[in-house]
Amino acid sequence: MLTEERRTKILNKIEENQFISVNELARIFAVHETTIRRDLDELEEQGLVSRIHGGVVPVSIKRDEPDFEDRATECLDEKNRIGEFAATLVKDGECIILDSGTTTLQLAKALNEGGHYQTLTVVTNDVNIASVLRQNRRITTIVTGGTLFHDSFMLNGQITNETLEKLDVDKVFLATPALNIDKGLTHFNELLVPAKVNMIKAAKIRIVVTDHTKIGHRALYTFLPINKMDILVTDVGLDLTIEEQLLENGLKKIFKV
Repeated sequence: MLTEERRTKILNKIEENQFISVNELARIFAVHETTIRRDLDELEEQGLVSRIHGGVVPVSIKRDEPDFEDRATECLDEKNRIGEFAATLVKDGECIILDSGTTTLQLAKALNEGGHYQTLTVVTNDVNIASVLRQNRRITTIVTGGTLFHDSFMLNGQITNETLEKLDVDKVFLATPALNIDKGLTHFNELLVPAKVNMIKAAKIRIVVTDHTKIGHRALYTFLPINKMDILVTDVGLDLTIEEQLLENGLKKIFKV
């Protein structure tokens, strides 16, 4: 097999699998791992793939997330509107989970200022969100505990997961770095996925809050397929074609604000 032909087939195999190891590629194409590494070096140099620990992924897969300070100011107007609308979906007396994130932070601010409920219980794995909610005595705030991620105010890890596994709540408001038609909600960091999965399992209704710039992208690890999402709250920047595809793939309701 000619080098260029093999590299084209390698690229196709990577797109098909989303992640594949060097060892597996060497086995499939019956060549030495050194040859595969040279092929991948060339494909990466061309901007077609991304090398990660243990293998390779398509370049379109999101590998990391901007710093919290950068994320907090990106699409801020959109996040404000999303947060304010999402707050109207919360009913008096409910128990909800607020996932850690910059859009859920805006939701927390809207709940703190809102007056459409008398009592509310909020569980969160975000110290920043808890700090906002502490200002409202009508809100009972439960913090999951866990290991603090200093750059994002997030709590995560075994203690977080053990707490979430014991809960039964009305709604969860999920944040995500990437939402893809085929894969659903995805994340670049496998260590953060279990907490999100436990939040989803704990809730009767699953609501995703994210601005349109996250939609159409994907990361390596899926934590919620499209047909398991109940509601998406996003902004008016969402492309109509993508909106229709999301609904066709099982998403129950979309609000564009």
